Amino acid sequence: MTNAIKDFLSADEAKVEKLIHDYPTSIPTSAAAEFLGINPASMRAVMENGTIGLSWKKGGALNKGFFLPTCQFLRWYMRYDDGNKN
Repeated sequence: MTNAIKDFLSADEAKVEKLIHDYPTSIPTSAAAEFLGINPASMRAVMENGTIGLSWKKGGALNKGFFLPTCQFLRWYMRYDDGNKN
């Protein structure tokens, strides 16, 4: 592995650690979007299509709610597989 790759991975791990430290339970949509380098509307679209996180229509409202658990984001981003084949 080249030094450039090692440096990139180290920097990426540091960013992930900061995100986990700052948001141990859930990550705001805007923070996740900033981390991934996309705009918040794109992050909400990712969440709406069921790729990650939760979205729901609020009763009696035109807008939606969004929730991104930190543990789910981390597993998705790091492509973590716990070996459960269910």
